[in-house]
Amino acid sequence: MAKLLSLFLVYSLATSSCLLLNNIIFITNGLKIEMIHPNSQESSLLQADPSSYEERIRRLVSLSTRRKTSSSYIPRPLIDLQDFNYIVKIGIGTFKSKPPFKEYYLDMDTGSSFTWMQCEGCTTCFKQKPAPFPKNRSSSFQLVRDGANNPSTYKLGYKDGSKTSGIVAKETLHLNSNNGSGSGSSSSSVAGFVFGCGLVNNAEYGEYKNNRIAGVMGLGWGDFSFVTQIRESKGRFSYCLPVVNMFTKARPKTYLRLGDDIVQGRQKSSSTTLKKVDGVGSYYLGLQGISINTKRLNISSNAFAFEGRKGGCIIDSGTPYSRIIQPAYLKLKQGLEDHFSNHNNLKKVTAVSLGLDLCYERLKPEGFKNLPEITFHFEGGKGDMIIRPEGGFEVFKKSIKFFKFQEYFCLAMLPSRVKTIIGAHQQTNQRIVYDTLERKLMFRHQDCSQQS
Repeated sequence: MAKLLSLFLVYSLATSSCLLLNNIIFITNGLKIEMIHPNSQESSLLQADPSSYEERIRRLVSLSTRRKTSSSYIPRPLIDLQDFNYIVKIGIGTFKSKPPFKEYYLDMDTGSSFTWMQCEGCTTCFKQKPAPFPKNRSSSFQLVRDGANNPSTYKLGYKDGSKTSGIVAKETLHLNSNNGSGSGSSSSSVAGFVFGCGLVNNAEYGEYKNNRIAGVMGLGWGDFSFVTQIRESKGRFSYCLPVVNMFTKARPKTYLRLGDDIVQGRQKSSSTTLKKVDGVGSYYLGLQGISINTKRLNISSNAFAFEGRKGGCIIDSGTPYSRIIQPAYLKLKQGLEDHFSNHNNLKKVTAVSLGLDLCYERLKPEGFKNLPEITFHFEGGKGDMIIRPEGGFEVFKKSIKFFKFQEYFCLAMLPSRVKTIIGAHQQTNQRIVYDTLERKLMFRHQDCSQQS
C-alpha cells in the first residue's frame, strides 16, 4: 500500500504541529538495515503466494498503478519483504519479557515521511501477525499532547483509497546492531521516537495470508521522517536493490544504510539535485530526457516539468515498475519498437493479461542478451542513470507444450497521466545514496547481490 500509493500523501497532526516540531527526539554511528527481496524464501509473501512469474508481473503492474545508541555499535535494523515491497524489522516498546520489546515489520516508504503502525484497540483493523502493538502494556509509551493537554492525532490518506488515523505517540525503538568490525550483534535503542498509533486503518496488507506488515516506516523528506529522527543518519541513507530470480533458492541480502555506514565505492558516482516540495515527502528529480543505448530520444524536458504541484519526476523504491509521463512514454515505446524492428527473431505480442504494454516473443531464448540499455538523463551534467537490460525489462518463459517453453520479454515500465516515477525495478544493481542536507542524489552501478 504505502510506498507507491502515498505519492499524494496528506497528513494532519491536529492542533499540535508546533508542539511536535519542538518535541522530536533526535538521537553517532551509521545505521545498516537488512533488506530481503519479496521473492525470497524468507518472505511471507512467497510462502503465502507461490505464484508463477506471469502472476508476479501482474501483481507488480497492479502495485505500480495504485499505491540511544552505544558508541561501540552501529544500529542495523533488520529488513524483510512482503507484497513486493521492502519492509523493515524493528523492535518497539518496553515490556517485562525476553526480549523486552515487541517485534514488527513496517513497510519501507521513501514516498512519505511519517511512521505509523497498527495498535491494539483499533476499531477498524487489517489482519496481521503478530497482533497489533499493545501500547497500554508498554512502560515507555507516551502520548504526545497539544497545548490543551489533549492527545495529538494524525490522519493519512493514500492515492489508492487506503487510510489510517489515530494518535501520535513517542516510544522506544529497538534496532538490530553489529559492531564496527562486522562481528557480533546486539540491540540498540532509540528513545522518544515519534510515530502514529493507528486506530482506524484501511489497508491492503490484510488481504494477504499470514500478513506481517504492521504499518509504514516513512523515509521521505520531512520533519517526522525516520531519517530525520535517527541522528545516526546525518540526513543520508542508501540502498542497493539486487536483481533476483524468483525460481532460485539463493537470495542475496541487502541493507538500508544510514550515515557513516554508507559504503564508499571505488567507482565514481553520478549525481543530481534532490528537489524538495513543501508539504510533500517525496524526492523530486529534474529529469531531462531518455536514451535507448546511445540514441537520445526526441523528448522535451518540458514533458517532465513540475508546475503548480503537478507533474515532475520522483524516485520511489516502493513503486515496482517506473511510470513515465505519457507523452514521453509513447516516444520511448516507439523508439524501442524501431530498435527491435531490425531483429528477425522477434515477434511483437499483446500481453494484456500481464498489464505490460510492450512485449515480444523470441524464437530463440537469449535471456537479457541483445536488449538495449535505457538511460535517464537528470540535471547536472553528470546525472545519467544507465538502466541495464535486467533493470529495463522482464524476461520470462511460458509453457506451450509438454517440456517446451517459449521465451518472452516486456518493457518493465508503464505510462502515466500524472507524473514520472523512477521505480524499484529500474533501480536494481544501482547504489542509490540520498543526501537530504546537501540535497543531492548519487548513484552508480553495483552488483547488489554481493552483501550490499
